[in-house]
Amino acid sequence: MPDSLNLDDVAALLFDERRYNSDIRPKAFHKILYFAKQELERERVDETINTYWYMWGAVVATSDSSLEITEGTGGQRVVCETEVSDIDASRTTIQRARRAISNTLDRYYDCGIEGLTDEMYDEAPYDVQRHFRVLDKQLDAAGDSKQMTLTLDRNEKRTRETLHKFIQSFPIDDFPQYEDDLHIWYRLMSAELDSKDYDPQTAETLAKSFWRLYCLELACREDNLSRSEIAEERGVDSVESAKEEIRERLRRKEREKARRNSKDTRVAKEAADAFVAPFIDNDLLQH
Repeated sequence: MPDSLNLDDVAALLFDERRYNSDIRPKAFHKILYFAKQELERERVDETINTYWYMWGAVVATSDSSLEITEGTGGQRVVCETEVSDIDASRTTIQRARRAISNTLDRYYDCGIEGLTDEMYDEAPYDVQRHFRVLDKQLDAAGDSKQMTLTLDRNEKRTRETLHKFIQSFPIDDFPQYEDDLHIWYRLMSAELDSKDYDPQTAETLAKSFWRLYCLELACREDNLSRSEIAEERGVDSVESAKEEIRERLRRKEREKARRNSKDTRVAKEAADAFVAPFIDNDLLQH
């Protein structure tokens, strides 16, 4: 039976093969390991790395490893305590694994984190994931005061176009239990985009809430991780309870929006009646 490398082993080789001693950020770590897993397969190296799709792309499952995410002066970084000398595998396996990781790092150095991200999204299982990435970028740019200073444009029209593409591409056939959630979220997003007080940050918060709701289920569609393992990865009691919390927040926002609309309509009607009443009275007096 061939040697098998676990996540700690592969991470140790990654830290050993990197050209620079700078910290490895979690965002880069997950993307590098996603492609390293593919390179290891090409090199015929068995590994036990589990990945799943979540909000911002593919994620490496780390809860069953000794890896830690710590806060540093420059932000979060991945800490790996395992050394190459700790790896229990043949010399041939380690050499092949080094080659696989070196090839992956070359791709990372050549195209950067955004380039790897683009390649990763090309492999995402659903078009809706690619549309969300565009939507998220548009909302982020619209809420950036520096970019607003340059363009004076919050891109409501293009954001709405992307929102429509997102809705049209959502895989209802595969996730039929999300149809009501999708309609509620669409109404909330549309109302925000149509508001004269449109706030891109509010829209971005709404977008991320629904996306997390969907991605909690998307993550569970991988065959190699159970729902309880995904819950542990995401730091929640259970996937279902976390989804229900998000659903209730979205429903509450819709109820609040409905109450405001009802109040606005009533106030507008009362104001219109008050405006018309004197003319009606005068007409009556004249007759």
